[in-house]
Amino acid sequence: MLNNYTEKLKSALKKRVYIYIDAANFERSVQDMWVNSKDIPNDLKNNLAGELRYRIDYLKVKEYFAGISDSKEIKFYSADFGDEKHAKFLWFLKKVLKYKLETKPLKEYLDHTPEAPHRKANFDVELAVDATYNLDKYDTLVLFSGDCDFEYLIKFLKGHGKVVIVFSRAGHVAKELPPASSYYFDIVDFRQELLKIEPKTQKIPL
Repeated sequence: MLNNYTEKLKSALKKRVYIYIDAANFERSVQDMWVNSKDIPNDLKNNLAGELRYRIDYLKVKEYFAGISDSKEIKFYSADFGDEKHAKFLWFLKKVLKYKLETKPLKEYLDHTPEAPHRKANFDVELAVDATYNLDKYDTLVLFSGDCDFEYLIKFLKGHGKVVIVFSRAGHVAKELPPASSYYFDIVDFRQELLKIEPKTQKIPL
């Protein structure tokens, strides 16, 4: 049975849909979500809610949008951590789930200590260029990010007749994005559709 938020999303999605995921932003938003005890699946009922966390289920993400829209492309923008585990994760996204990938190495800055390094790999430019270059290939852009730098892109796309739907999380979305977007949705309202629950002892690939 579809929840009310899915019904609202379905009515917002128009014709051909592209989905762009700002991986670091999306992952951070989900990591800070508290697990509600009523959401704990049966196989994890022996765990306390505080011992569990939400994780993004990228198979669910793909299947969910394929089921409610004319999803043409889903693209994942992520730093490449350069280790074997993350390489396997990226391979899985590309070869098994058929995501398109845009990656680059992490850049390390010298304004922090070796014990607490400052590493970053922004994809604002890459994502904006792709969204603009592919302008004639989609009618709706779904953007998973709360980064304020995308406000200008959103306004540009809307000015060219595109529907722009932003997914983020309260506390992780810049105040400029919800009013700039055509529609804004909080990830927490789609936790059953897009996320999974697992013990905190498992390592996150991103």
